[in-house]
Amino acid sequence: MKRILFLAIMLLVGKLVLAQTPYVRVDDYQTKYEQLTHQTGVRCKITDYAISTLYAQLFDGLETAVRAVEMEGVVKYFYRIYRKEVKEQPAVEVFVAYEDFVEIDRVLESMITEEHKDKNARKDYYETFYRTDDGFQIGYSIKSRQTHWYLVLERYNENKVFFDNVTKLKDHFKKALAKFEEVKKNVGK
Repeated sequence: MKRILFLAIMLLVGKLVLAQTPYVRVDDYQTKYEQLTHQTGVRCKITDYAISTLYAQLFDGLETAVRAVEMEGVVKYFYRIYRKEVKEQPAVEVFVAYEDFVEIDRVLESMITEEHKDKNARKDYYETFYRTDDGFQIGYSIKSRQTHWYLVLERYNENKVFFDNVTKLKDHFKKALAKFEEVKKNVGK
């Protein structure tokens, strides 16, 4: 009887040790861009309008554009950022919905004001950021009274793209908003 019980326990332990977990999909979440463009049975027209290259530290630059996506007579607008493959990091293409981009620009203004206060707070480390539903993130960190502004392009990757100063981002975002308005005015014609 002890042998049977011992054998049963060994078989059970063996099954537990060698058991494979079933395949579970990590994320079924789709970004606003994917929800729009991954529909089937619908004609989709995509047009890019280049803004300018956004230069960051350690990168040749991020290509940016306003993308108009027309489906079934409805046009949606996105801010597009493309980063070429860099060393071991693969190329990344990110789309931020127009509504989210407007909110990011508004939040950036308030973050710039806060940054001056945070810098004078004399904390060892401080970080502030804003993230959209789709995972695009803008923020800054302060260490030793040095501010580092950054963007996080990918939802599940915390790799940050750093900028020399916030002025580059602020100026570029103003250009992007102007391009959005220009494109929205001309696409309807």
